[in-house]
Amino acid sequence: MPPLGYSTDSMDFTFTETVLTGTANITPRETELLYLMSQGKSNKEIAAVLHISVQTVQKHFKNIYRKIDAHNKIEALNKTRLLLTALYSRRN
Repeated sequence: MPPLGYSTDSMDFTFTETVLTGTANITPRETELLYLMSQGKSNKEIAAVLHISVQTVQKHFKNIYRKIDAHNKIEALNKTRLLLTALYSRRN
């Protein structure tokens, strides 16, 4: 599997693999959203960073919640904490 790629001097990063979280397949784009959400970014800020609309961000989060059976952002972050831990360790 190719590694996750990051640019340490900016918010620019790319995810090049689909991540398995339990039985859910989290896409590279969904992984980007989870990472930004874990950094405390709002939907509007995430949309700006990824150059997508706020509605698209909301749709991605709905898909993530459905895949991992979460009902809100806190629950989603808790259920994907292993994934986010791996992202933090590669980023730092």
